[in-house]
Amino acid sequence: MDRKGRTDMLQTTISKPLLRQAAEELVKELPYPIFHTLIQKGRDLSRYGFVYNVMVINSHEVEGVVSDKTPHDVMVDLSNVTRRHRCPCGTEGLCPHVLALFFYIYGNVFDVGELFRLWKKGQIGPLQKESAVHESKTPAPKRAGKTAGLSITANETVEDWRGQFEKQYEDFFSRHQNGQNWPYRLAFQLLPKLGKNEGKQAGARPLRELHAALFLLEKLRQYGEAQGWNDVVFASYGQFSWQQDVNYVADRAFDALEKLSTQSLPRSLNALIEQTIPYVRDVLFLDGALSSFGYDFYTTAWESLFTKPTWRQEERAELLRLAKDRDDIRAAMAAAHLSFLLGEDDEAMALYRAFPDQAGLFLVEWIGRFIQNGLLKRFEAVWEKAKDDWPLYLSHIPAPIRSSFLDEAAHWFEMYARQRNRSDAWEDFLQRSLPYSVNEYTNFLYRQGRYREVVDLFLWANITADELHPQLLKTLQARGTDLVMPLYHRTVIKLLNEKNRSSYQKAVRHLKTLRTHYRSMKRFDQWEAYLEQLLAKTARLRAFHEELKKGKLLP
Repeated sequence: MDRKGRTDMLQTTISKPLLRQAAEELVKELPYPIFHTLIQKGRDLSRYGFVYNVMVINSHEVEGVVSDKTPHDVMVDLSNVTRRHRCPCGTEGLCPHVLALFFYIYGNVFDVGELFRLWKKGQIGPLQKESAVHESKTPAPKRAGKTAGLSITANETVEDWRGQFEKQYEDFFSRHQNGQNWPYRLAFQLLPKLGKNEGKQAGARPLRELHAALFLLEKLRQYGEAQGWNDVVFASYGQFSWQQDVNYVADRAFDALEKLSTQSLPRSLNALIEQTIPYVRDVLFLDGALSSFGYDFYTTAWESLFTKPTWRQEERAELLRLAKDRDDIRAAMAAAHLSFLLGEDDEAMALYRAFPDQAGLFLVEWIGRFIQNGLLKRFEAVWEKAKDDWPLYLSHIPAPIRSSFLDEAAHWFEMYARQRNRSDAWEDFLQRSLPYSVNEYTNFLYRQGRYREVVDLFLWANITADELHPQLLKTLQARGTDLVMPLYHRTVIKLLNEKNRSSYQKAVRHLKTLRTHYRSMKRFDQWEAYLEQLLAKTARLRAFHEELKKGKLLP
């Protein structure tokens, strides 16, 4: 049967109310923020044609094949889709193959894109109003005057919105709180209600949704703080539910910001947008698990929503005041971000020098932007002012993330060096990044055939022959035996300082290698002089001398 035939079969045989009911059960059973990976994989399998041979068994049972590395014979029972399904993949509960078959069925009867959108938002109710593919759509009559019983005027303010949010929040919380437990999935149910009243000002809906998310995020933060839920280790199901709400609302705040940035906003919204600034500033100073979100959201808002230069200049002045009064690094780094947005790079660099503890993390972000966007002269001017302080910035990067941070910085500098054919700039960066860039700098010197400098670098970094890959050591030795001799000498000293028999045995093996090298270079008299001095210095290390005799380095 061809695709059209299967579509007709599904549309005429499957009960549409039953299909809607099955969709609602899945949305309730699998909240998107928690199961998004599972849901997305199921949708992708369906979307990209990995579902085939679909057969309707009866009005509520459907079978089909889902190909995912290997074919899976899958069955779903729409009368109880969350419990009655079959797939040989061995997954307990719902698997992506069952969801793929369901998406295939749903997409041949209803709009699966709309279902997926509502699923992401956690909105279950609208599924009841969704129209079938071949059903006519009758637009709902528009309401005028009041929305959801709340009076909105053309001169509405952000304060008006916040007052309305407070009333709705108190009502919801009083009706749904059960003892000390956080109301299950509060954000999924309340957030859409807070943001849905558009008012009379054209285009205000996305901005209201943004404020709804920020309002509810603050309420969540306050509640979690009161409960002592700052630890990421979940102590109760209530805390887990609360954390899911926090994550969901934070994502929706970014979604609202993105929606605002992609729309052409009318000038009439400027007053409301300006009134939004202090609320976004409050987000910057969120602590704990939300601190990273706060900075990212704040800087994104100032790049995409608050684009007037006068707003940015005034905000930078306020941040500088806060940075001074509170000695707050976040305020200073955010002020530097605004300086870059204003094209005032010298002011940004001055702030980085004044607050070096975190400057490196933010500097690399802008270096990446400049290089990626081809603003190479701007990058060169910024780096000229930053390079002397770079070792200090780098030393302040926390050790667990320093390696990945340096990898990112090196990626941008190497890209710049290639674009400008500036190997000297790349080497200068590697030198300024020592000792953390030893590996990268070694590769750079080795590719250029500067083998003696490679060995000098190892000696500077206190790297011994034991710590090098045998093949690298062998390659260096092939370039000249005298190159590797200092490394062996350094290794012997390090092993002797460890003062245990195992280290002494290793030292003897390296000494025998050294003897061979000295003999091959016809410098055996130097070997004898070296060994004599070594014996004198280690006269008290009886165990070491015993190992020398065993190794036949002593008579």
